Amino acid sequence: MLFETIRGIAAARPGSPAVETAGGESWTYARLIERTELLGAGLRARGVGPGDTVVCHGLPNTPDYVAFILAVAALRACYVPVLADFDRAAVDRVFALTAPVLWVGSPHPGRGESGPPRTGLAALAAAGPGSAPLATGHADRVFRRLWTSGSTKLPKLVSWKQGPFVRERLRWIADIGVGESDVVLCRHTLDVAHATDLHVFAALLAGARLILTDPRTPPAELLDQLSRRRVTLMSALPNHYEDLIGAARSHPADLSGLRRPLCGGAYISPALMRSGAEVLGVRLRQVYGSTEFGLGLGNMDDIVQSEAGMVPVGGVRARLAPLGEGSDPDLGVLVLRSDCTSEGYLHDDEANAVTFRGGEFWTGDIARRGADGSYRVLGRTTDAVASADGPLPAPVLDALIAERCPAAADSVSLTPDPEVYAPDVLVVVRASAGAASGAAVAQVQSLLRELGLHGVVREVESVPRTVVGKPDKPLIRRRWAPQRAR
Repeated sequence: MLFETIRGIAAARPGSPAVETAGGESWTYARLIERTELLGAGLRARGVGPGDTVVCHGLPNTPDYVAFILAVAALRACYVPVLADFDRAAVDRVFALTAPVLWVGSPHPGRGESGPPRTGLAALAAAGPGSAPLATGHADRVFRRLWTSGSTKLPKLVSWKQGPFVRERLRWIADIGVGESDVVLCRHTLDVAHATDLHVFAALLAGARLILTDPRTPPAELLDQLSRRRVTLMSALPNHYEDLIGAARSHPADLSGLRRPLCGGAYISPALMRSGAEVLGVRLRQVYGSTEFGLGLGNMDDIVQSEAGMVPVGGVRARLAPLGEGSDPDLGVLVLRSDCTSEGYLHDDEANAVTFRGGEFWTGDIARRGADGSYRVLGRTTDAVASADGPLPAPVLDALIAERCPAAADSVSLTPDPEVYAPDVLVVVRASAGAASGAAVAQVQSLLRELGLHGVVREVESVPRTVVGKPDKPLIRRRWAPQRAR
């Protein structure tokens, strides 16, 4: 269904640009379909068929990666990325969970001697066109399994069928108004949902133009790409926009064409909203979703309101579950419902029972409901700290640190033990350039005492982040949490 839908779009606009790279490579919609059919024939020649799993690793952000995903879907097979930060145990877990028949891409140091045969995209394409056309009509087939961020424990594999995925994407595209004239820039690795859902298929299912850039592109260079290419839509994490804002202070860029600068994946502070408007000249549009659910909330309002909340996107319903008896009814756990969502976690009944209940998706995030019925997502329940005034989400504490502790350039707060709700907090902080030795730690410790929290503050050279760009919470806990709190 996914390939069939995009093939229909290509038939209507074959010569229109579909996928480009920042380096200048450009494919039309017709060429994308042609390459998809070629890779599909190569996969089929290596024994990939309906229900099979193909793992991939080390594939760069190129049009070929996009064609590979479409080819797997057209074969009624499923792809699973092996992420760059996986170790030997994680790779073994991939094999045990998915039983892949083929490995596509570069070798992985943790693979060892086990696993399926390996090939590259160039070798698949070199097999030449197949005699049988790629099939269609696979709405009930799982075509991908992507990893969650693993905020508290091990990352989990989330399965999506083609039908719900395409319907959810088309509904969201209509909700935010993506069209053929849009130019969508993706700076995330295509191994994750942030890239495929908010960029790749938002562009291709709308008949728009997709530009792929290297995830390691420096902020100043990314600003230049956004300006030169007249990009109209992109999505990034708050820390990515902070980097762009920092670069724009010394390298101003014209981003007037960026009508949909989406921001999600983590708490968005009022200060970031203000800086986006003042320095970048854009109104950051908040979005909220997950690998498991798809997009749930958004705010496309053109009015700059630093405290504006988000409303459910088309087809989604939202509510708050109480945090406890007698708790504030407008502060609770965000619960979402949709008829277009994932199949849940692969081989993890315990996690599915906690997250998917009675047709609802329990996000695990704390949200506050405004008087207008909108929602403001504050952070994970597993990172909420028991302050004197009630639950204090860790990202809100980080916003306070940014506002009140000038010696701290970057910080991540979280509970030392994700299963214990207590006034204990672990803060890792990177000092501002030129700050006196120990000043950042001292300022953060003073703020924690003021809030009545018990805290351990560690100064680090850089805050560890995942391949997506989110704080690597399990790694932070392993490295810096006090032994007694683990």
